[in-house]
Amino acid sequence: MDAPHRDTEIITYRIPRIEVYQVTDDELCRIEEGCGRVSQDFAFATTFLSFAVAFFIALLTATYSDKLRTIFIAITVICAVGSLYTGIRWWMNKTRVPDVIAKIRSRRTEPQVPPTEQP
Repeated sequence: MDAPHRDTEIITYRIPRIEVYQVTDDELCRIEEGCGRVSQDFAFATTFLSFAVAFFIALLTATYSDKLRTIFIAITVICAVGSLYTGIRWWMNKTRVPDVIAKIRSRRTEPQVPPTEQP
């Protein structure tokens, strides 16, 4: 015979305070867009930089034919330019999301406490 089934006991605790901010759709879109673009630019900048450094070190440490040396130089330059471009984009946009969040938080005024219910 099976043991009697017992429901799991659930214990909840009161959250002492919750702050709610009103956010416009435009602000949500800017936060959403900014988070993705900024992290993507940073990832591309670091990846391009890694490739540029790797190919540059390979150029300095080994001997290649003229054709292969030209290809390595082209890859190094393209990756360096790509790293510079995406790095600058990341640097210019990295504060965009915190700025939007700061704008939302700046709306903070005196809390509006709902009237207490009297029995």
